[in-house]
Amino acid sequence: MQTMNIGIIGAGNVATHLAISLKKCGHNICGIYSRTFTSADTLAKKVDCLSIQRLEDLPEADFYIFSITDQNLPQLIENFKKSHQGKGIWIHTAGSVDMNVFEQHHTQYGVLYPMQTFSKNKELTFKDIPLFIEASDDACLQKISALAKCLSTKVEYLPSKARGQLHIAAVFACNFTNHCYAIAEELLKENGLSPHLLWPLIEETTQKIHLLPALEGQTGPAIRKDNTILQQHYRLLAGHPIFQNIYQLMSDSIQKLAASSEIQKNNIRMINYDLTKIKALAFDVDGVLSANQVVLVEGSLQPSRTANIKDGYALQLAVKCGLQLAIITGGKSESVRQRYQGLGIQNVFTGISVKIACFQHWLETTGLQPEEVLYMGDDIPDYEVMQHCGCPCCPADAAPEIQRISCYVSHRNGGDGCVRDVVEQVLRAQDKWMSNAEAFGW
Repeated sequence: MQTMNIGIIGAGNVATHLAISLKKCGHNICGIYSRTFTSADTLAKKVDCLSIQRLEDLPEADFYIFSITDQNLPQLIENFKKSHQGKGIWIHTAGSVDMNVFEQHHTQYGVLYPMQTFSKNKELTFKDIPLFIEASDDACLQKISALAKCLSTKVEYLPSKARGQLHIAAVFACNFTNHCYAIAEELLKENGLSPHLLWPLIEETTQKIHLLPALEGQTGPAIRKDNTILQQHYRLLAGHPIFQNIYQLMSDSIQKLAASSEIQKNNIRMINYDLTKIKALAFDVDGVLSANQVVLVEGSLQPSRTANIKDGYALQLAVKCGLQLAIITGGKSESVRQRYQGLGIQNVFTGISVKIACFQHWLETTGLQPEEVLYMGDDIPDYEVMQHCGCPCCPADAAPEIQRISCYVSHRNGGDGCVRDVVEQVLRAQDKWMSNAEAFGW
């Protein structure tokens, strides 16, 4: 690539490493601007260029790289266009700022996001740093790509939305991890111990991530569910309430992520719906709460049904957790009414030949919105209700027509735990599963 003239806007950690590396690649840094002139001057001396006090005095360049704090970027772009509109390609280096921050101000623009942690006094080899790029058009992308490839062997196109998700992941992997190191150092110093004691552990943890998925490499009292140790550690942190909260949140997250992974490893799909919106659950009986077969008893006006105990536990817990529940069935069995009213479900509608009218009346009575309701049915009489509710679900052995309109097909058959499956997913999503003493009784 031919030598490019590059103006740098910013003099922080990222700007410092970029300017020095671009200079080493043979490009000309024509000026450094920073709101703090002493910072601009310090960096300018390192790359043998002008330090600029006024933004409008930045020389004309092929590229202008905005490497400043995310919150200041929009205003600085607004100020910059007054003197430089139509000049060069404008690039920002932020992880979570959409490329279109430039859209109303310039025609040639893009992103060059280096995914790395930078400190001014810690040298880095830029060729090993992943660079993620994006541009306003193909021609601009080619130019930014050529500039990026002068710096690194790891250059990849990534649109703004995906880059934002990558940045969040990077914050967890780097910034939050480093903060945990800082907490650990603080606790050690308070007890007269050297932070060096942790180095072998930190190094082994870092090495292990190259060999195993992080979840498989997880160790410690939280993953073992060693409540005695967890409680002991919590008490020892009594002098640091913020550290206590972090310890509790991290331990809970470790256990929840592990539980979710177990479900996925068993090839169990999750409900594709925002379950935090769900305020109510409604169910058919035959083929859902009971198996899709009934026993005909001589002399009885009603067929004999079974009820799944684990379904029953989940239903009564959902009631205790404040969700509204309803049963809507075409059957007229008094034993069905008694069973589910006994679990705390007040709305047990039996003998319903057309379910949609009953369902709509229940919504009007309770003030529920359709998107707040999960309904589980298995056959054609449930079809209209399932088209009207927010989250239609069905058992694994539901009719094909019902499976096609369901946002979730359980891995369980009717009467074999399909209700427990969906209720548990809702309660877990709302942090209500085994969340207090009520979970351990009927």
